[in-house]
Amino acid sequence: MPSVLVIDDEQAIRESIRQVLDRAGFEVATADNGITGIEGYFEHPADVVIVDIIMPRSDGIAVITKIRASCPNARIIAMTGGGNFWPVGYQPNTLVTDAYLTLASKSGANVVMKKPFRRQDLLETVRGLVDSDERA
Repeated sequence: MPSVLVIDDEQAIRESIRQVLDRAGFEVATADNGITGIEGYFEHPADVVIVDIIMPRSDGIAVITKIRASCPNARIIAMTGGGNFWPVGYQPNTLVTDAYLTLASKSGANVVMKKPFRRQDLLETVRGLVDSDERA
């Protein structure tokens, strides 16, 4: 059974992703910040890591960089919906969100996704990464 590690500081998002993947037959572990996520990955490497970019204690870019440095073949999905620290009127999916996703991609994420995303898009992306790992 393929394994997935979900790292997100928002419990509702973490749990929602866990439920979707669990129902699809994946073994899912979760972490509520980048530090415990990195520790969890190195204790039990997952086939796919899904990491939020904007988190306290250790952001997703640091997580991607750390995992990629030690495990060049790791499969990583970075996700973000933007940040809450921008001026009033900030809209998700603007240049700021895209800038985070671009940075995540340049840091080594295999795939970047904007929140919110559809359940089916998440499943197809995770399955695609697992299949590409099995073919390698």
